[in-house]
Amino acid sequence: MIKLGHVKSFMVCFAPLSVVFLSIVGFLAWEGSSVREKAIADDQRYALEKSISVLRERIEIVISDLLILSESKQIDAVVAGTSNLTELADEFAVFSLRRGLYDQIRLLDNDGIEVVRVNYGSGIPFSVPVRELQDKSNRSYFRMARNAPRGTIYISGVDLNEEFGQIEKPIKPVVRLSAPVFDKFGERHGVMVLNLRAAPIFNEVVDALRLDGAEPFVLDDDGGWMLGGEEGENWSEELTGKPSSIGDRYPKAWENMQLGLQSFRVDSGFYSVQRLDVSDLFLARNSLRSLAVIFGSDDEKSSRLNLYVGARLPTDTLNQLLSPERDTLIIVSAAFLLLIAVGSAAYAWTRQNQIIASFDARLSEQVLRASKNSVVVADENGIILKVNPGFTAMTGYLPNEAVGKPLSFLRAQRENAEALDDILMSARANGIWEGEVRNRRKGGDFFYSNVVVSAITDPTTSDVNFVEMGLDISRHMENAQELWRQANHDALTGLPNRLLFEDRLEVSCGHSENEGHSVGLLYIDLDGFKPVNDRYGHEIGDQVLRKVGERIKNTIRQGDTVARLGGDEFAVIADDVNGREEAEWVAQKIAASIQRPIEIDALSITVGASVGIAIFPTDCKETVALLGLADEKMYQNKRIRKSKSGDLASALK
Repeated sequence: MIKLGHVKSFMVCFAPLSVVFLSIVGFLAWEGSSVREKAIADDQRYALEKSISVLRERIEIVISDLLILSESKQIDAVVAGTSNLTELADEFAVFSLRRGLYDQIRLLDNDGIEVVRVNYGSGIPFSVPVRELQDKSNRSYFRMARNAPRGTIYISGVDLNEEFGQIEKPIKPVVRLSAPVFDKFGERHGVMVLNLRAAPIFNEVVDALRLDGAEPFVLDDDGGWMLGGEEGENWSEELTGKPSSIGDRYPKAWENMQLGLQSFRVDSGFYSVQRLDVSDLFLARNSLRSLAVIFGSDDEKSSRLNLYVGARLPTDTLNQLLSPERDTLIIVSAAFLLLIAVGSAAYAWTRQNQIIASFDARLSEQVLRASKNSVVVADENGIILKVNPGFTAMTGYLPNEAVGKPLSFLRAQRENAEALDDILMSARANGIWEGEVRNRRKGGDFFYSNVVVSAITDPTTSDVNFVEMGLDISRHMENAQELWRQANHDALTGLPNRLLFEDRLEVSCGHSENEGHSVGLLYIDLDGFKPVNDRYGHEIGDQVLRKVGERIKNTIRQGDTVARLGGDEFAVIADDVNGREEAEWVAQKIAASIQRPIEIDALSITVGASVGIAIFPTDCKETVALLGLADEKMYQNKRIRKSKSGDLASALK
């Protein structure tokens, strides 16, 4: 039966959630277009930058090709008379075929007459017959490069190729590049000319800009269409004598381009555009070369030297991308409102049940929610009232064995049991306490438990009950201890490694400073161990090292530390020694124990030991330097032992 309380609880939940949701939907609908527009702009700018990068890479290749051809060894051979023009033309033809970029490759003599000319044709380069070679002395690409010094190139603007004074059909946009030709003696022998086919490069550039229905374009510096215009607009001035520019159709867009804007939105759509200044385009790619560049000439149209490359996203296409489907938005909003209504109804029903239900019901709910772990309910004095099956599984105590006893009976130590009062007090003050405790199972073994103690107050009586939820973390603690042991002990001998040894040395030296006694550091290196490895193998050598470690450990005093530092080197911290004499006495005992024969299977192996001793703080007050000093003294003793062994061997001879 629905009551007024249910309606109130429903509205308390549904009204604010609906307002928040509808506000979010409205905000996202308003903000979404801006976010999507920025994403579209970023995509367009990335595509444009990628296209410009491709263009610059192609230009770098073209300039390199021009310099390679102008410095061709074949030209030197023709000048020297060891080769002929036919062979030179064949070389140009092979080069043209491999590149596929050049409509023409030409070599002009010093008078501007074509000496060799290779046309690309319809994809098959061919050498033009001598009778068809032309006089190009009046062309700017010859005049500008004829007297230029070595290392100079001439670059024209983009134009349509002409043959015998007529624009070639179909049209071929080209860029002409030329460079003077010198032989190895520095004598001038004409001009090398490349007609670069601009259309394939432009097509490669604009193909990357066709994103989401965008329309790419290439304009000259006056806004004239070179690529991307409607029928009859591209190269209209050259073909019909009537100029046609983007400013005629999209004046606002052209105005923004002239202002230098690279991304903008106007009535005609969204534009991403970049102006390519020809000097920046070429010089930026060749700034590290000793290269001079001549751009265009007085008789060339200056607008062909600087270009605008970009793409237009039409307004209708842009709106379609920016505006989400309205029907979909309405359906999704209605579905979410329905979910909010269902959730609010469930909340109202649950809320009313919680208000009506007793305090015991809330405690039961708490126990039910934590039933996978150990759950204990205790009164305000810490006496156990209720436990769950997880408690029995973890501790071994049945409910009737735990109920009525204080929580402290689980604690492993008296101090932990006494700390329980502080835990309950903290939970009462803060509502919750969390930490790790050491408990005891029914069988007597100890385990670690991560415990969360919550204080729950009955609003009607103000009585406080405690709910303790525990998780057995013994395995995690054991794993952590094992990881620590592996990180700080030598895998072969089980002794402390260098890391743990240096830490204990710091601690011992610190105690020495506080208590006024000395610490002896013994650095031990085995003598004759290498021949054991060489003769019997590393497996026997490892057993020897383990035996040596055991003997040193059994020789030193309780409280001293022995470690394997690596290889056949060991070290001992003799704590609280009575000066150097006692440390030397310990060293002698260790050396004597090591020198005893080591029995392994049927083998009897004998190794010796050289021991270096350093005393803290008498010899040094820095632990790192102390270890180095002991190492140095060990090597001194080793050299003395070897010297005495050598003298003895000589005497025996």
